[in-house]
Amino acid sequence: MSELHDSLIVLYRSFNRKIPPDLKNQEKLLLSLINYSIAKFQVAEENGKIIGLGALFLFGDICSLGYMAVLPEVRRKGLGTSIFSKLVEIGRMKGCKTFMLYASESGAPIYHKFGFRSKYATNLYSLPKRPSPLQETNIKVNCTNIFPYWAALIDRNAMGFDRSEFLQLKINHGSILITIDKEGFALLSGSRLGPVISKNIDTAVYLINEGIKLGASNIIVPKHSHFPIKIFDFFNLTERDSESNIKMVYGKEVTQILNHLYALGTYAKG
Repeated sequence: MSELHDSLIVLYRSFNRKIPPDLKNQEKLLLSLINYSIAKFQVAEENGKIIGLGALFLFGDICSLGYMAVLPEVRRKGLGTSIFSKLVEIGRMKGCKTFMLYASESGAPIYHKFGFRSKYATNLYSLPKRPSPLQETNIKVNCTNIFPYWAALIDRNAMGFDRSEFLQLKINHGSILITIDKEGFALLSGSRLGPVISKNIDTAVYLINEGIKLGASNIIVPKHSHFPIKIFDFFNLTERDSESNIKMVYGKEVTQILNHLYALGTYAKG
């Protein structure tokens, strides 16, 4: 696991970010994703030391690219482009027809040159410390460690591909699954609430409320054209400056039910 550990250290150093206290948990999750053939990493080395990396996450004929990072002192040498190109090549060999990624605003023009299309912006928001006051209802919120079939179906319809195994592995490694039976679910990983997938806004509000009760402090909102902006009427969300990213796609379009997508689980690191 030492190479994976070194890769993550490079990732955080590349963007001048503190090494998180849950780094070991991240390593274990990524190792599981590699062992299940969901994730593949590509690294660049110099004198036996890792100086850059990138990752490919495989979901059938759809691939998600992430963890793209090169140490500042070795940038502008084409390392990032080389890593990215190799990952795309691997994806094509695996039969991928669609490539997705989340790019920082400064990084988006680079991916445009590769033919990626911008889809919508995403923003990180701070959640309020207290849940939204709601009227009493019969809605039952549950926490479970098994990702149910109905949730996998809702997620697949919203996202356009099956990532149930990926989400189950996240739960196995400490993420908390919040559900409202057959209506929606949310995942809490550390202080991050997301994804939040829901058939309707009422369910989404109860899921977010439960996340806040369990310690969620931030959420990534996808600003697509179908986003139910009424959610801002229920929560005082504080947008974090300079935390905007852009979803980008290359290849075949994916059919999604975007109005079920209330929050993302992650996006670009820098």
